[in-house]
Amino acid sequence: MSQSDTKERLINSAVKIFSEKGYFNTKVSDIVKDAGVAQGTFYLYFKSKEEIFLSIVEYIVDQINGTIEKFISSDHNAETKVINFGREIFTVLYSYREIAYIYLFQLFSIDEKFKSIYVSTNNRIRDFYMETLKGYPQKEVAADILMGFGKRLLEFNILIQKQDINQVIGEFEKGVKIIFRGMR
Repeated sequence: MSQSDTKERLINSAVKIFSEKGYFNTKVSDIVKDAGVAQGTFYLYFKSKEEIFLSIVEYIVDQINGTIEKFISSDHNAETKVINFGREIFTVLYSYREIAYIYLFQLFSIDEKFKSIYVSTNNRIRDFYMETLKGYPQKEVAADILMGFGKRLLEFNILIQKQDINQVIGEFEKGVKIIFRGMR
């Protein structure tokens, strides 16, 4: 098995075990057992449980940043751009919802590294909204409303109520249309 295959198996196992047990109840031994590798192999790739979790979070953030880049240069009108952006972001976060839950509800408040990533990612999303809403009155207020609305859908509808992704996206689309109607 190649090094990249081993690292990928460790990461996939970590996602699975973190999702099942949470961050604090997961041990490196749980991850390596699931991955089918020796404990020493884990430490060839990661220094700690925190480091492998951080690499998972960074992967998700890279997907979010890629989505921002994709839509910032899109030729669609602002409303369509925001709806399509939200659809993709919610799909990514939904597929990693257990990791997002751990990140937001267990680690965000106790670890400065995770807090810094959270703030940076939120700022990038807000900047995307500000750029997309250029030319609209009260774009700062609208960007903050979109941020708050998106955060509520993620935290409450996806992570707590465990709603179906299509229902969440439908609610986001309705909300965006109402926000844009209010800006006209």
